[in-house]
Amino acid sequence: MKSRKNGVEIISMFKKQGLSSKTFKMKSSADFDPEDAEWNYKDIVHVAFMHSGLKYDYMFMDESTMASLGTQKIFFFNISYVIFHYDLGPNQLIYFTRIANFYLVVEIIFTRKNKSLTEVVTSYSICANKLFLSIFFPFIKWAITRNYNYLMVGDMEMRVRKGWLRKLGITFAKEKERYTFAETAKINRNNCVYKPSIFNCSQSSKVLITKKNGSSVAEFLTGISDPWGLRGVIVNNKLFLYPRMCDHEGACLDNANLNNNIMSCPWHGKKTKAIHEENVTKNTKFILSYNGKSFSFTLNDNLIKLIIT
Repeated sequence: MKSRKNGVEIISMFKKQGLSSKTFKMKSSADFDPEDAEWNYKDIVHVAFMHSGLKYDYMFMDESTMASLGTQKIFFFNISYVIFHYDLGPNQLIYFTRIANFYLVVEIIFTRKNKSLTEVVTSYSICANKLFLSIFFPFIKWAITRNYNYLMVGDMEMRVRKGWLRKLGITFAKEKERYTFAETAKINRNNCVYKPSIFNCSQSSKVLITKKNGSSVAEFLTGISDPWGLRGVIVNNKLFLYPRMCDHEGACLDNANLNNNIMSCPWHGKKTKAIHEENVTKNTKFILSYNGKSFSFTLNDNLIKLIIT
């Protein structure tokens, strides 16, 4: 890997050109792994699905570097800018871009504090003409802080979800020692890794009815949102069964959109067909073999029973 400049070195370059700089930091922390933060920052695909008003289209991408065109709505205007992203080292990333007369350097460090807490520290440095910087810095800081808080809602949801899956015994495949920018764009890969021993029969056999049409079941969930959890949707007396967990990066599919009986992952848009279809009549019974287990269903109007062996 070629030498890459850190935030201090980049800012020093701007200062040699006669520009001034101001820096502030934002922090976030929760129960997830540093790898989950790294994946999240390198994952350009999720932006279009998780962050409305923000769009990234990459122009160049390899294992440790990416250049992209960002478009973001700020007030009533769509602002476009070129942004460069690269690995700085283990658990460190750099972004930098220019918007109008201002250069923005973003350095991100994620650190495991203890078994249940990872902290992410993001340093924002704005470089510009001294007069411009003194006038506009308060507004720029306010806009960045507002944007950070907005983005963290979706990003933290994804990181914490992956942290929860790790506690179940699920890990996530990666091509190299660290995640690469290029691999995060491969949304049709099955990256969730687990052993059959994490299966919990009593937990997975539970059924929760989530929607009814009159007295009849319209939707239900089985187990939890893990590799054996199922989501059932009954339309015109036909049952469609879908997984509750996306096998790409572990997104929960309980509320994923359905279009023509095709489910779309809320994180990356991966399409999933029903794993089983069954005509529903009074006292319907059937057995489904799924993920190494036998699911024995009994459906009778407003009652659903499930036994898994």
